[in-house]
Amino acid sequence: MLIPLFDYDKHRIIMQTPFRFEGKDYLYFPDGCKFYSLYRTTRKINSFSELEYIAEKFTHLNPGFDIELMKKLFVDLSDRDTGHIIRTYGSTRVEAMIEKVFDKKTKPYCPRLRKIIFNPSKMIDRKEKMRIVASIIHTKKKPTESDIDAVVEELWLNKEKITISKVADKLNTSRYLTRWYFQGDRKKAIENANKEIKETNLISRAIEAIDVLTDKGNKLKMRELKKITSIRNYQLLKNAVMQYQNQI
Repeated sequence: MLIPLFDYDKHRIIMQTPFRFEGKDYLYFPDGCKFYSLYRTTRKINSFSELEYIAEKFTHLNPGFDIELMKKLFVDLSDRDTGHIIRTYGSTRVEAMIEKVFDKKTKPYCPRLRKIIFNPSKMIDRKEKMRIVASIIHTKKKPTESDIDAVVEELWLNKEKITISKVADKLNTSRYLTRWYFQGDRKKAIENANKEIKETNLISRAIEAIDVLTDKGNKLKMRELKKITSIRNYQLLKNAVMQYQNQI
C-alpha cells in the first residue's frame, strides 16, 4: 500500500520519476534506472534526516517549484497530526532545512536501480506484476551478491526486517537461490542489523508517544510512556527520551 505524502492534484506536484509510457503497461530497462517517489508505505517518516531526504527528492522531481509553497507543504508534513510522521518538528527548523535543500539541489541517493517501471495509470494487480517481471527477467535466476546487497540496503534504509523471503520476493527469485547469501559472518551481521532495526522501530514508537504525552508543555511520565507503548525495556525508553530531546 502506497500513501501519497502531498496533495499532488491541488498543488501540481510530480510525485515520482516521470516516464513516457505511450500507452504501454510498463517499461523495461535492461541496465536498470533510478526511480524516486514521494509516496510512503504504512511506515511513517522516522526522523528529521528522513524528512530532509524527502525534500531532496521533492526538489529533484519538481525543479523550479515555489519555495514558499514548498516550505508550507513541509511544515504541514512535519506535523504529527497529518499521520505521516512520528513526531512534530518546529516550523523554523523545517523552513531552514527547505532553504538549504533548495539551494544545494543535491541529487538524492538511490539505493536500487529499477529494471521494470509500471504505468501508474494502469490498474495492474500484484500477481500480474510478478508474472510480468518473471517473464521478462526470468524467474528463479540466481541473484548476484551485488543484487542482494542492494535489496538488503533498501530494507535497512526502510527499517524493514531483513529476511530471505523478503529479499527473494523483491528479486523475483526463490528462497533456495537466495539462501547462500545468508551464511557465516554475513548471517551474523544481518542478525545484528535486524536487532538494530527492531530497536529503531520501537524507539520511533516511543518518540511518537513522547510527542503526544508532552504536547502543550505537559511533563513526561515514564509510567505513562510504558503504558501506551507497551515497551518494558527501560533503557530503550531512556534512549527514546534522549533522542527526542536532542532533536528539539
